Amino acid sequence: METRNEFELIKMIAAPWISQSIYAVVKLGVIDLLVDATDYQALAQKVNANPEVLYRLLQGLVSVGIVSEIRLGTFVLTDIGSLLLSGAAGGLSSLALLWGEEFYQAWGNVLETVQTGNTAFDRVYNTNLFQYLHSKPEVAKTFNDAMTGLAAFLYPKVLTTYDFSSCKRLVDVGGGCGTLIGLILAANPSLKGVLFDQPDVVTQANTVLSAYGVLDRCDIVGGDFFETVPTGGDTYVLSNIIHDWDNDRSLSILNNCRRAIDEQGRLLLVEMVLSNQQEPTLARMTDLNMLVLTGGRERTQEEFTSLLSSSGFALKRFLPVEQVTCIVEAVPN
Repeated sequence: METRNEFELIKMIAAPWISQSIYAVVKLGVIDLLVDATDYQALAQKVNANPEVLYRLLQGLVSVGIVSEIRLGTFVLTDIGSLLLSGAAGGLSSLALLWGEEFYQAWGNVLETVQTGNTAFDRVYNTNLFQYLHSKPEVAKTFNDAMTGLAAFLYPKVLTTYDFSSCKRLVDVGGGCGTLIGLILAANPSLKGVLFDQPDVVTQANTVLSAYGVLDRCDIVGGDFFETVPTGGDTYVLSNIIHDWDNDRSLSILNNCRRAIDEQGRLLLVEMVLSNQQEPTLARMTDLNMLVLTGGRERTQEEFTSLLSSSGFALKRFLPVEQVTCIVEAVPN
């Protein structure tokens, strides 16, 4: 093996060193204090950390481009590091917290998942991810902030990819706090909508929908999509919902959508779509992440076609949105 190959492999093996170091400075509040150049000893005092150890941690983060040591002992954020500021676009500080805590612990049990097929998160926490979030409001907020931040990159591209102008009543199934449906309704003034998610999730939707100026055109409904979804829509959209679940649970959701949808309606799934070729690393690793965290999976075109057919839908087309993310459009069969 060439030395260069050995070095690249060592970097992969040691990747948790970097993610845990980023987690530590986000959790301590160090990142937000480095907007302006600050001496590490002053930082340590403010965040109640050991000065020498914090200095070594910051030097480690210099090596990966998160911070810069502009003079001996004084650090400031780089452009990349600034993406970790609280409230920065993308919700990456919240993502760092999730990955540093619950997700990190779940991935520590990936070996047993590979051996048994059982979901690592369920085994570590004795409950599934979504029940855990329901019982931990502070973690749920971090999770929602991270997902909302990531959605801010994707959702505007959904609007430029798909023409919603002919839709009359849009139902966003599992729509969270309303970011996607808010964007769609704001861009289509004659469209009415329904935001549907768990009752404790949609309680936060008023603020989001009001910010988009669409609260008067969007009903907010709490419920369980494994039991039923709101009827009367001509367009049903599910964004990054189906990948959370195995085939049986996914079919349960899709069957409920089939019962609810107008016969001339359309179903839109915003999901990663894997090919049978070599995928970008993030796509295949995201598939493994769904396995570890929820027991779900990313799917190929063939797998989506089969899943939709089994729930009474006919695949119409795949519309690329971003890299391997597509809008999967289907109609009642």
